[in-house]
Amino acid sequence: MDQTVRPVAPGPSDGDLAALVASSARRAQLYHFFELALAHPGEAGHEYFRQEATEAEFTSAYGAALKAESALGETGKQAAAKFFAGMRRMGYEEAEAAYISLFTNNYPHLPCPPYGSLFTAIDSEKRLEEMLAIKEFYQRHGMDIAESYNDLPDHLCVELEFMQLLSFRESEAIAARDEQLANGVREAEGEFLDRFLLPFLTRLAELATGTVPDNPYSELLEAVRCLLIAHRKELGVPVEPKQAI
Repeated sequence: MDQTVRPVAPGPSDGDLAALVASSARRAQLYHFFELALAHPGEAGHEYFRQEATEAEFTSAYGAALKAESALGETGKQAAAKFFAGMRRMGYEEAEAAYISLFTNNYPHLPCPPYGSLFTAIDSEKRLEEMLAIKEFYQRHGMDIAESYNDLPDHLCVELEFMQLLSFRESEAIAARDEQLANGVREAEGEFLDRFLLPFLTRLAELATGTVPDNPYSELLEAVRCLLIAHRKELGVPVEPKQAI
């Protein structure tokens, strides 16, 4: 019998582990921030996004999250700065009007419908199949839509909330030194980004900045786009967003 003692590859040091936990937790917080910022603004929310402290906290977290992708980070920070400046410049009614005109007003047309299946389905007949596919993806990874929720499962904010959930799970798995679980969560993140959120958000940001560049929410979408691409690169697979149909 071979009694040779083979060396075991060392795991991450406590410092490295803490940095990895903080990185995925920070990303989860950013997804949560964008989910809140891209929801219909209430007066309290509008006031929150006008505060310089909010911008400073966001900029610090965003810069740290995209540190390895300096060009994307700079583009995203500049776009986010324009969003915050717009919120401070606009009163609540103006900010609400900017949001409605981009995402919910359908006259004469809706510039940026916040539903992924409109961008990732092959044609209109396939939209229901796409919505069922994303709902099944949620359920497969332990998330479901509440019966009281009055919107569709492919809404932008729902997709961002799901990415927040996965990022927090990744953070918890790393903290527990559960490499298998952490790798499984990362695989789910990559699959969801490739299959749903990245092609959707990429096209949405292109439409927004191309049709209504002065709208602060268009700038916010650009900041999200940069985060998604940086996240996908961090997962180790080249980013090649699917072309919108």
